[in-house]
Amino acid sequence: MDRFLLVLRAFQLTLPRAAAGWLFAILTSNFNRISIYELGITAVVITSLLGLYHFLSPFGVVLGRLADRVPLFGMHRTPYVLIGMLLSAAAVAVLPYIVVPMSQAPDELFGLTIPYITYIAAFLVLVLFGIGFAMAGANHLALVAEVIPERSRGLVTALIWTMLIIGMIASLQFIRGYMPTYDEQTMRSLYLLSIPVVGVTTLLGLLGVEKRRKPGDVMPNGGKLEAEEHSSLKDFTIDVITNRTVRNFFCFIFLFMFGYSLQDNILEVFGADVLGMTVGETGRFQQIWGSGAIVGMFLMGALVFRGGISKISAITFGISGIGLSMFALAYGAYMAEATIVNYSLVAMGFCNGFALVGTLTTMMEFTTDNERGAYIGLWGFAIAFASGLASMAGGQMVTSLIESGLFAASDGFAIIFTVEGFVSLYSLYFLWQINAENFHKRISKDGLSNAMAADLG
Repeated sequence: MDRFLLVLRAFQLTLPRAAAGWLFAILTSNFNRISIYELGITAVVITSLLGLYHFLSPFGVVLGRLADRVPLFGMHRTPYVLIGMLLSAAAVAVLPYIVVPMSQAPDELFGLTIPYITYIAAFLVLVLFGIGFAMAGANHLALVAEVIPERSRGLVTALIWTMLIIGMIASLQFIRGYMPTYDEQTMRSLYLLSIPVVGVTTLLGLLGVEKRRKPGDVMPNGGKLEAEEHSSLKDFTIDVITNRTVRNFFCFIFLFMFGYSLQDNILEVFGADVLGMTVGETGRFQQIWGSGAIVGMFLMGALVFRGGISKISAITFGISGIGLSMFALAYGAYMAEATIVNYSLVAMGFCNGFALVGTLTTMMEFTTDNERGAYIGLWGFAIAFASGLASMAGGQMVTSLIESGLFAASDGFAIIFTVEGFVSLYSLYFLWQINAENFHKRISKDGLSNAMAADLG
């Protein structure tokens, strides 16, 4: 592929993830805070709704296989990516019309049934968001594999992953300026912008990338699914259960992601409840974290290209830093000190960049030739399941400790962040139990590239 065309394609393919960054910014930095703090909806309800999409990731496999077999307008990927992103954007756009009635008393809505109907509607809308997101994600990754040469695929996927964070940071900056304080009408217009922003950005990232195929044309891989000799599902399950290394690594991934993700949907509520910040001010939290993560990832990449770093050292450093950052965040919550909170978020994001790259690299290597897809699916399941449960658990802790009146907000959040730190550090116990070949060796350039190409972060 011509170098200029490759650069153009690489840039284009980052744009759908930038659009995803807008959706993440809306949901995890704005919608969660407004719903819980301004509208007074029970935290566990909102965080459970926001955790739904993690559990819908298996739809990506189903809809990816559908796209393999059923082209739309002569293309196997582009329409599915665009439809999926627009479905997710439309779901976000209607949320203000649902969440406000959720917060109102039954007699204000002409009967007892209306508020409960809105709860059901919110559930269905966020299920649609998850299905659309899974459809777009699976087919976007497949499109990358089909149009980017293998030698460049890892680097391009790393850029795509980074663009997700950059898109989120840029979106948060716009959202802060557009709605510095909560206003229902402004919220509706902001969320409605999701459709044109996501639609146009995604379309620009897809135009001209995939060639239209005529009936009878073969797929880029020859029209055949890659065949591997798989054992039965029963044999694979038995192998996973009886393999101590696999069990330890699964527990490590699960606890690492669970501990780290507990704060995802409650951080902005903490900023409002404890620090008295406005919607615009709490929107900076994700920007601070994201900036630290990008720096950590790039520094990790630089270390790899200057000679490498062992996997266990990278992960241990990253997770130890995350744990200490959580304890610092807990202290900042207890003291209600914004400066401590900001510094701890920078450190947490930076250390996560190290831990994430090391973990992704290890996931790619903890497979077998005959069961690579199954093992990668297993690690992906651990991440999705942990993130979804963490979203629910974070809200439940806020409801049980703070909304119940058991603790003051500063004390309650300090307890929550302390628990997160201990869970993250405890994941290292399972990491250190792993005694697999090559685990203590340095991460190679190829290993880093392959890890990013997995796109499991």
